Amino acid sequence: MSRPSQNADQHLIEAAQKMLKHTSLSQMNIRQVAAEAGVNLGMFHYHFKTKDQFAKAVMQDVYEKFFKNFSLKIEEAGSSLEKLRQALLALGYFARDHRKLVLSLVRDVMDGNKEVLLFVRQNGIRHAKILWALVGQCQKEGFIEKMPRPQVFAFMMPAIMGPTLIVGAAESVAKTVFQKGLLKGADLLVLSDKALQKRIDMALRGLGAGEGMKK
Repeated sequence: MSRPSQNADQHLIEAAQKMLKHTSLSQMNIRQVAAEAGVNLGMFHYHFKTKDQFAKAVMQDVYEKFFKNFSLKIEEAGSSLEKLRQALLALGYFARDHRKLVLSLVRDVMDGNKEVLLFVRQNGIRHAKILWALVGQCQKEGFIEKMPRPQVFAFMMPAIMGPTLIVGAAESVAKTVFQKGLLKGADLLVLSDKALQKRIDMALRGLGAGEGMKK
């Protein structure tokens, strides 16, 4: 049974986000989204006009939720080092939980998709500027070594994004039961909260963090 038109746009966005666990935005079928949301297909065209506009709305909604959590975790932390650690964890959890979307964005950026490039430029800079400032503050306070910040990011970010992108890419091509079984094991060993926390702590220690690290 279709839902009333009130808040139909948000119902559609939430349905798409739920489906992103199993598919990418580019492969998403709008009829299936409407069915998942319990919304009449006509309401999709009324609110979003095109699939591109819908994809942009979905991405923006996902990002705003991430950024709110990202900012809250930093605000709740104590020292600048712990703020940086919490920021990296928030980014890592987001990338892991939305790895199909992240991979889709990476592919679209590499293909030169103008809408996606604009979205990344407008939004990616928001959390990147905060991370940039936190690294500088940690260096100023002696928590991590003083070196060019681009070098810090080149060392730090692969610990977060690398395994997530590798597992996500492998999931997209896994066909056999055996392959899918191996990936479930990799998910547990590589993408669990504990594994992600360990990699981030190792990366921060590799940058010279020691005394300020929470156990």
